[in-house]
Amino acid sequence: MRKIKGMNLPFLLLCVIHSCLLGITFYKSKNRKNIFILLVSNIGLAYLFEYFVFNLFKLYKYKPNIIRNNFFDNVFGAVLSQAVFVPFTSVFLTVSNSGWLKKIFASIYFYIIEMVFLRLGVYKHTGWKTIYTFVLIPFYFKWSDIWYHLLEKKNEIVRFISFFLMIMVTETNLFLILALFRKIRFGVGRHHTWKEHFIISPLYSISVSLFTSFSLKNHNTLDAKLRVVIFCTLLKQFFIKIKLLKNNIKFYPYVLKRVIMVALYGKYRKWVYGEGEIEKES
Repeated sequence: MRKIKGMNLPFLLLCVIHSCLLGITFYKSKNRKNIFILLVSNIGLAYLFEYFVFNLFKLYKYKPNIIRNNFFDNVFGAVLSQAVFVPFTSVFLTVSNSGWLKKIFASIYFYIIEMVFLRLGVYKHTGWKTIYTFVLIPFYFKWSDIWYHLLEKKNEIVRFISFFLMIMVTETNLFLILALFRKIRFGVGRHHTWKEHFIISPLYSISVSLFTSFSLKNHNTLDAKLRVVIFCTLLKQFFIKIKLLKNNIKFYPYVLKRVIMVALYGKYRKWVYGEGEIEKES
C-alpha cells in the first residue's frame, strides 16, 4: 500500500462520504437485513456490468495510486466505484424513497465527479464517455427501487437472484484477495497474465456461485453444503489439471476455506429466505 497523497485523496474522500451515506441508511432503517441484501445485490449487478465494460473491453482506467502494482491499482479503483461509490448511493436513495428528481441530481453529482477525476488524471477514458454515466445511473437507481420493493414482497425470482449475487460478490472479492497475495492466477498457456486472470476469474466465480445457490436454495443441509465443497474442490483441481489455474494454496487449507465459505453462504440463505422457510438445518 502507498502513503496518502494527492492522487489517492479523491478516492479516499469519496469513500468517507459514501460510507457515511450508508451508515445513515442502516441507522435509520428497521429492516437492515433486507437493506444488506439489496446492497450486495446492487454490487453484484455493478460487478456484472463492470465485467464487460472494464474487464473485457477496458473502456476506462483508474489510477487511485493506492496499490503499488499498477494493474491491481486499476482494478482496485474499479472496485471502489462499483462496490462503494455507486451502490452505497443507490441504497441510500432507495431507502429514503427518492424520486426521479433526486436520482437526476445524483446522476449530475457522479457526472461532475467523473469530470473532476478526468482532470486530475486519476481516471481515464479509453472508449467510455461521461454522458453514458449521466444517462445510465438514474436507471440503475430505479432498478434498485424495484428490486427492494420485490424483496419486501418476497418475490421468489428476486430472492433467488439476490442469493446468487450475494455469493457471486463474495466469491469475486475472495478471488481478488487471493490474486493480490499471489495465491492464484488464472490464464492460458505457460505464462498467465493478469489480463487473462481478470477475464477468466469472474466466469469461474459465477460458475461456483450458480452451483452453490442452486444447491442450497431448497436444502440448506450438511449434505448440500458438502456437495458444494466437493464441487469447488474438484473444479479447482480440474482447472489446475488443464493448466488454466496456477495455484499456491495447499489442498487442506483450501478445503478449510471452502468449508468456511459454504457456512457463510448458509447464513446468506437464512437472511434471504428466513428461518421458517428452510426445510432442514444442518
